Amino acid sequence: MDRLSSVLSAFRPKATSVSSCLFLEEKGHLPLSPDASYWLYMMEGELTLRAKDNQLITLKTGDGVWLASGIAFDTSLSKAPTENHREANKLLICEYDFGKKALNPLLDVAGQWVKVERGDEIAQQLLSLNTLLLTEITQLRCGSQIVLERLAEAHLVHLLRSFMQAKKVQFGLLAGLSDAKLARAIVAIHESPQQAWQVASLAQQAGMSRSAFSGLFKSTMGITPMAYLTLWRMRLAAQRIKRGESNLALLCDELGYQSEAAFRRAFKKVMGIAPGAIIRQS
Repeated sequence: MDRLSSVLSAFRPKATSVSSCLFLEEKGHLPLSPDASYWLYMMEGELTLRAKDNQLITLKTGDGVWLASGIAFDTSLSKAPTENHREANKLLICEYDFGKKALNPLLDVAGQWVKVERGDEIAQQLLSLNTLLLTEITQLRCGSQIVLERLAEAHLVHLLRSFMQAKKVQFGLLAGLSDAKLARAIVAIHESPQQAWQVASLAQQAGMSRSAFSGLFKSTMGITPMAYLTLWRMRLAAQRIKRGESNLALLCDELGYQSEAAFRRAFKKVMGIAPGAIIRQS
């Protein structure tokens, strides 16, 4: 399985909303859910987004930004729209759901974002899909919402693939998957979570010494290899429980736990609740 598919096959992104938003006031507010990822694309005009920490993102026509998780932005326009041009500041907003934040490996790094400027290499790679998205949302026809959602999902996969190829993300899972050596170990965990991995065996997968692998993994992923293995197992377990799989003994075996008690302890420690609580929430 390839690097990106090893994540998206388990935590498949779903476009929950594709819409365009007009900004008619010089200053405003754009609330985005912290439990979702976003692609924002400036269809027309210029908009500045200011986060609470005063971090600024300025989007001009043709620019876009991927947000690992949504945050609340204050907005400001470089030029207020006139009566003759009321659609001077128009933003495409694609919202993606991977499940709850605790289950989504792409939401681990809060506030992470990558800007794609008009005309750069990634923008050129996404041009055909982006054109289809814009055409569909400006010429609404029968079935447009379904088409928009599927196009937005394909766009996200291409976007993440391009980020990995260009090594645009410096920290977290995407950064780990962007590193050829780390990716081999991460994909091994994703493909065989039941295996009794140890740091030495994962380092061997990566083709690195144990110490070099441990250091690079922690500095890139922000977590130790064994902690990541446990986190991945528990996320898979929580997702499967939410889908209706209530046989914990089978889950234990398939995720590499020798006893249900050990599994329950690990689940409670990582997820903060007991497996039964996940069932009740479903």
